[in-house]
Amino acid sequence: MTRRAHDLSYHRVVRSAASRLVIATPVALIAAFVFLSTSAGSDNGTPSSTVPVGGTTTTSTAAPTTTTTTSTTTTSPTHNPDNPFTSHATALYLRGRDGLVTAAVYDVATGATFTYHNGYHQRTASIVKIDILADLLYESQHSGRPLTAKQQSLATSMIEASNDAAATKLWAEIGGRDALDSFNALIGFKSTVPSWSWGDISTTPLDQLQLLKVIALPNSILDSASREYETTLMEHVIGGQQFGLGWGSPAHATVAMKDGWYDEIPTGWQVNTTGFVQYQGRFYLVTIMTASDPNETYGMNTVTTLSSDIWKYLLPR
Repeated sequence: MTRRAHDLSYHRVVRSAASRLVIATPVALIAAFVFLSTSAGSDNGTPSSTVPVGGTTTTSTAAPTTTTTTSTTTTSPTHNPDNPFTSHATALYLRGRDGLVTAAVYDVATGATFTYHNGYHQRTASIVKIDILADLLYESQHSGRPLTAKQQSLATSMIEASNDAAATKLWAEIGGRDALDSFNALIGFKSTVPSWSWGDISTTPLDQLQLLKVIALPNSILDSASREYETTLMEHVIGGQQFGLGWGSPAHATVAMKDGWYDEIPTGWQVNTTGFVQYQGRFYLVTIMTASDPNETYGMNTVTTLSSDIWKYLLPR
């Protein structure tokens, strides 16, 4: 499959001396057991979710990371018809999945945020590429210099085809780890852990929702031209890389997205999808992240099925 060539080639060797090493199979099995044993949410049980009070953004009470709120929130441990993660079909499906699944959805119409396994960190893989582009556009705005033809070519390749070499070049142009970390703090990230290697950044779906809000909704960080530019690229991701939100949404929906995936030795595949969907009265932002998938296809099936369930069970307004 052509999609396999992208995320697997990014520069995971650029790590500190304390980083993980590729090791022999017996040790890998022990490491995988330790990882799953320490991931309390890897059984994909009851989600932590909240419902809005006064129509404001709300988040899980189980998480150290939250979005800005203006009123009290109420935890809803039982089924809430507005919450796509508490539908019987979705809960049953997630309980049967291996590995760790985390997700967050922001309903633009109501301002409600729903989370699943909020607070668990996972690796970005290539979904970070929309973050790199957002930072590049922000820097362009503040310098007063539009993107060069070369930068536009790299940005197109990075987003639409998930080209890792293009991402590495633009990562260097924005200033790498420190520059992206500063930008992420500016847009409201609370718990993302930076890395010297762009695909190894540790993040949560709630933080990724903050980025999606900056790209999809009017704000003081990115102007309308920058947001339209990035959204257009996200709407034209090549077909083989549209698993998750692309394959899980109706054929005529407007979907702006980015996927990320790689084999995380020794614990299994990391497969993520992030973006926003508009169609038939629905407009929502969503990030789904999966870790320790037994293979690539398994992870792709998880994020695609959950994307489809979110569409089905998030009520139109």
